[in-house]
Amino acid sequence: MDEIEVDWKEQAALKAEDYLDYSSFSREGLIEQLEYEGFTREQAEYGVEAVGY
Repeated sequence: MDEIEVDWKEQAALKAEDYLDYSSFSREGLIEQLEYEGFTREQAEYGVEAVGY
């Protein structure tokens, strides 16, 4: 493996969707949870917007 490219924005969207499958979050709460998981603010906001927030 020379190089693996990861689309972190897409990963944030998938993680946001996972969280919403079993719990409810406010928009900001979900962003904060994604940031806690290690996503940047930009990635977290993208993920939250991708799931309809």
